[in-house]
Amino acid sequence: MPTPQPGIFALGTRSHHHLELDLAPGADRAAVVAALGALREPRVTSGAANLVIGFGSSAWTLVAPGEPPAGSGPFTELVGRDGHRAPATQHDVWAWIHGSGTDTVLDCAVAVAGALAGVATVADETPCFVYHDSRDLTGFVDGTANPSPTAAPAVACVPDGRTGAGGSHVLAQRWVHDLTSFSRLRVDDQEAVIGRTKPDSVALPGDTRPSDSHISRAEVHDDQGRERPVYRRSTPFGTVAERGLFFLAFSAERDRFDQMLGSMYGTEGREQRDRLLDFSRPVTGSYYFAPSVEDLVALGANAG
Repeated sequence: MPTPQPGIFALGTRSHHHLELDLAPGADRAAVVAALGALREPRVTSGAANLVIGFGSSAWTLVAPGEPPAGSGPFTELVGRDGHRAPATQHDVWAWIHGSGTDTVLDCAVAVAGALAGVATVADETPCFVYHDSRDLTGFVDGTANPSPTAAPAVACVPDGRTGAGGSHVLAQRWVHDLTSFSRLRVDDQEAVIGRTKPDSVALPGDTRPSDSHISRAEVHDDQGRERPVYRRSTPFGTVAERGLFFLAFSAERDRFDQMLGSMYGTEGREQRDRLLDFSRPVTGSYYFAPSVEDLVALGANAG
């Protein structure tokens, strides 16, 4: 399989920064590809920060003409039960920078924005961090059921023989928590919302776990009852005024995200929705494709 971007799977980093950019109107392929090539220069890559680049479907079609990966397309607004909605704020380019220190990560984010300044502008920006022992700001461990490091590439990356092999479909959303309301719940009620115990992140038994708990609604299966997992790399963000989670997930197939969100929001005839939506709401939503290292290198080789 072609090589996935290594930053997708690099673990142990505590400082994260997300940039979402819009291409300038009329930007041509040669200019965009030249700017992307600058992301490999030392001024961007120095400092031991990981950099992952993804493209919205229209931007990827511009820079890599040809058949797009199966399922490619922009994020569209989702309206679910009880008025809950997932807004669409699709952008053209997404950059995820993460490393061991806020200083080096910020330096790299500034360099990325500078390298693309001639062809794109920063439309949204979210600095994030690892909170204690990888907990969400609700106090629950995030990503407990993630696939193991050895299994993650098969979950996250398009397999050999398919268009975009080695690349990954990406869902990026910024969720804002209502921590005041959530904290008013007793711990056992909080656990019923999430579907896991709070201190040690053990899944509640199936016969006692509410069917509208978060893990019940976010875990989806195929027609044979096999789980369709995604690989999560979410991190909290926050100030005194606003706190939440930058939800970031990778998948070999884009429709796993569509199925997961449909289950959470109770769309398409589903009888239930995720109770977590009473305490957290997304304010952004974009789909991206993070191509393989070889496909990124090929962009520069085929420039012109």
